[in-house]
Amino acid sequence: MTGRPRSVSDEAVFEAVAAVVTDAGPTGLTLAAVADRVGVSAPALAQRFGSKRGLLAAFAAREAAGVAEVFAAGAAAHPDPLTALVETLAGLPSGITSPEGLANNLAFLQLDLTDPQLRPHAVAQSRAVRAEIADLVRAAVGAAQLAEDTPPETLAADLYATYCGAMLTWAIDGGGDLRGWLREHLERALAPHRSRAGDEVAR
Repeated sequence: MTGRPRSVSDEAVFEAVAAVVTDAGPTGLTLAAVADRVGVSAPALAQRFGSKRGLLAAFAAREAAGVAEVFAAGAAAHPDPLTALVETLAGLPSGITSPEGLANNLAFLQLDLTDPQLRPHAVAQSRAVRAEIADLVRAAVGAAQLAEDTPPETLAADLYATYCGAMLTWAIDGGGDLRGWLREHLERALAPHRSRAGDEVAR
């Protein structure tokens, strides 16, 4: 005997988790709030994930596992490796449109870093993002967009730090939308490497 099909996918639930975190922060993240977003009951979510903590662990695991898929989609949309790199990173926090929303996500990050069940997923996600950036840097070197001696892992770490830092500066005193702010800072970090590559290609 088979059970009733789920009326709402796990992906829809995880999208609701992200939206609730951005709107209300970790204190406002309840099974009821997520259930209300997707049109199911809180007991139904509890039955599926076991508890709020179980839901958060599943959400964190999906975020880490989904990094490669996100970057693959960016590469498919932008064949130019550096454009794919900048646009994918700039689009990662697409649901964040205000400093308050970013602050709520940072509060959730504190939970990620201190909860022993969630922290491994946060570490895995961070390492996966840096690895994907490094792969795109290698592709850019191969396409003569960057100098041959560009160290992929080092530049990837610098670009990831730029990405993280730019989000904070946008929340504090940035103007315009977050995506544009991230794009500007990432392009600035890439500029010296682009100019070196251009000099070598021109010779």
